[in-house]
Amino acid sequence: MSYPHPLTELQRELLGDVAELYALPDVRSAPLSSTLRFGLIADPQYADIDADMAKNLYYRHALHKLPQAIAVLNQQPLDFVVTLGDLVDRDWNSYAAILPIYDRLEHPHAVVLGNHDAQTIAQHLNEAAALPKSYYAFGLQGWRFIVYDGNDISLYCNMQNGDDRKQAEAMLVDLTARQQPQAKPWNGAVGTQQLAWIEQQLQQAQQQGEKVVVFGHYPLAPHNSHNLLNGSVLAELLSSYNILCCFSGHDHRGGFARIGQTGFYTLKGMLDGAEEVPFAVVEIEGDEVIVKEYGVASPFMA
Repeated sequence: MSYPHPLTELQRELLGDVAELYALPDVRSAPLSSTLRFGLIADPQYADIDADMAKNLYYRHALHKLPQAIAVLNQQPLDFVVTLGDLVDRDWNSYAAILPIYDRLEHPHAVVLGNHDAQTIAQHLNEAAALPKSYYAFGLQGWRFIVYDGNDISLYCNMQNGDDRKQAEAMLVDLTARQQPQAKPWNGAVGTQQLAWIEQQLQQAQQQGEKVVVFGHYPLAPHNSHNLLNGSVLAELLSSYNILCCFSGHDHRGGFARIGQTGFYTLKGMLDGAEEVPFAVVEIEGDEVIVKEYGVASPFMA
């Protein structure tokens, strides 16, 4: 539907198979039924390193957790599946291990790039090319799905990204001075150009009578240390258009908040726990949003 910043030939060449993460999902023209259904996976965060048991982080376990989630999702009538970021934790070679597992997914797949993805990709590009922007929109009949890129303004940007990194540094200084919890180097922000693009998408959806669902890696609400640096700005914009829901990852604990008519859902991270395999299926019928969580003890409380 819309990818404002397609990869350059150099970026595509340097990224190789990882370039597929920047592709629009190959969705159908219309939902399978009157009920929209899609799957969600957050933070598989694979790396070939030992578990950090003190923090309950099991990096290698993505190789057997992710196939379990995909097997269940493949058995359901879904319009698409979204991974909400951090497919890997570190090391460029991690993608060679995790991407073939996604080849088993039988549904269209939309990818959000997380902070660990951005750091890994940026290190691989190593100043030869800019960290690609990864905000885009796709749609089904009557629906518009907006993916925001929280790495747009971040410390992961390099010199080829213009002054994006300097903007992130200035935002962190300001937020730290104001003692804001999200003033952390692992968080990023959406830039002014992206904010304008998002509002344009919201306006077009409103004009065309489309319902909107938003996806991103960094949570926008509730306010905590994992939020997008300018998450309150984006949350206010989305809620001002009365969108139904926004889904994110990054904060592995999960969470929920409601601002106006908009529900902000944070999925639990697949990385956490030796055996837990958290993922979700979302069903939207009319204005009712039902999030069915798998592999965790309690569902979202709306």
